[in-house]
Amino acid sequence: MMVTPPRVAVVTGANKGIGFYIALQLGLSGLFSNIIIGCRDATRGATACQEIQQQVADTVKVQSMALTIGDRNSHSEFCKRMEEEFGKVDVLVNNAGFAYKGSDPTPFAGQTKKTLDTNFFGLVDFTEQMLPLLRQGKDPRLVNVASMSGRLKQVSPELQAKFSDPNLTMEQLQELIKKFDRDVQNGIHREEGWSNSNYGISKLGVIAATRIWARQEAPIIAVNCCCPGYCATDMSSHKGSRSASDGAKNAVIPAIMDNPPTGEFFSDYAVSQW
Repeated sequence: MMVTPPRVAVVTGANKGIGFYIALQLGLSGLFSNIIIGCRDATRGATACQEIQQQVADTVKVQSMALTIGDRNSHSEFCKRMEEEFGKVDVLVNNAGFAYKGSDPTPFAGQTKKTLDTNFFGLVDFTEQMLPLLRQGKDPRLVNVASMSGRLKQVSPELQAKFSDPNLTMEQLQELIKKFDRDVQNGIHREEGWSNSNYGISKLGVIAATRIWARQEAPIIAVNCCCPGYCATDMSSHKGSRSASDGAKNAVIPAIMDNPPTGEFFSDYAVSQW
């Protein structure tokens, strides 16, 4: 039976791993007529679409659209196409992310910009461009895939207060993340109270951004984030103890549950302070 009215879900970085299973599980939920997977690689995107389409109902259309998180032109082209084809988005799951392997020889300072540009600045720009479409959705949801590595306690008490300020604005948050990058480039990030994980800081930024959007978009859009856990994916070199399918559930739950909260962190782990 066709979903009435049609509902559209977008999942970024969904051609493999956790994103693939998020898209599949949304497709199997019976709540969406269209599942859009945003992918950098057209060939992998087409293959993922075919695999998902074979497992979902005929009434669910799965399609891939070109999207490179961190490339503003790509963000704009994607949003333009979504506007033209659907005029709205009901669910956006920001799953696309990047992390250097521990064995990568790239110096820490060299790793930081790419990590932040994809995981934080790219996610923020793409989401800001997608928000007008989400506001047109039916019971719209925004879910950001974060990580336990984004815990607040990785930074100094002074920085903790800034990140957790209930009046923090997106502009102020972006300046905080830019300062981390500058401090890394100047070799003083540890002295300035930052952790030694650019991935962790990028995800701290994602969690803080989630809280800002939850406040700004209420009560129209339910905005949450999640940690899928340590999953066996390419990012972990398949060393994770959890399957990607299982980890995907932490993103799917806030995307489809009835009467969701907003501004929450969905995880299997108890955390007293994000």
